[in-house]
Amino acid sequence: MGFLGLLHHQPEHRARQLRWVVPLGALLLVAVLATLAIQYRVSDQAVGTEFFRAHKTISHTGELLQRGLLIASVVLVLLVLAVTLWAFRLTHRIVRPVHTMHRALDALVGGDLGVRVELHREDEFREVGEALNRLVNEFTTTLGKVHTLVDRIVATGDETQRQRLVQELDQTMEFFRLEPRRTIREGDG
Repeated sequence: MGFLGLLHHQPEHRARQLRWVVPLGALLLVAVLATLAIQYRVSDQAVGTEFFRAHKTISHTGELLQRGLLIASVVLVLLVLAVTLWAFRLTHRIVRPVHTMHRALDALVGGDLGVRVELHREDEFREVGEALNRLVNEFTTTLGKVHTLVDRIVATGDETQRQRLVQELDQTMEFFRLEPRRTIREGDG
């Protein structure tokens, strides 16, 4: 397992995780540092204008500002790290089922109709995995019917019976309609 079990072990999926999380962490860090710099600059200016009124308290106030800035920086960096870890955990929950379905699809492309997808009950992609399993079941059932009909056609000597079996085979093969290629895109109704 990768970084605390949050990074995916497959390089391409780990890269996808990093593409999502690293910019988020960097953005948060830049925002925190910018906020701290602005806060320090504004506070430093306010202290500077008061310098002539209370010379002795200025050095103490400056020390307090620096200590406060240091403590705030540590807290905010820890916050950024916590958000980054949370983002890695979240993306791992997304990448893991995608990788599982990807493996199943690769097995299907290789002709393995015995493969099924099993995802956690609370997984967001569970419905997609179940739909993939239904599709494989339909393929398997239809292919089984085709093999049975072909065997019966080969074994039949009666031409009328053979014609009827060929028609039944043709009807069974309707499951695999050869329609023109079409693409369903994300966001299309």
